[in-house]
Amino acid sequence: MKIEMDKMCGCAKRDETLKPKWLDKEFGSLEEAEIEALRLANHANANWCKKHRFYAYEEDGIIRIAVEMSCPKEV
Repeated sequence: MKIEMDKMCGCAKRDETLKPKWLDKEFGSLEEAEIEALRLANHANANWCKKHRFYAYEEDGIIRIAVEMSCPKEV
């Protein structure tokens, strides 16, 4: 089971931990991949540029990370 990222923004492309820690790794179960995808989404939301929001979802047995490319500015 792998985690896939729908679109990779510049921050994702520059993060050297992204592929070895999450995207190029094989997980033993759907549940394990889901937990790691949530960790990845939290990592991205906390550490990257804050211009996008990331979230994890499951679709047809695949765990995906999605990005909202245009987030509203905080008021």
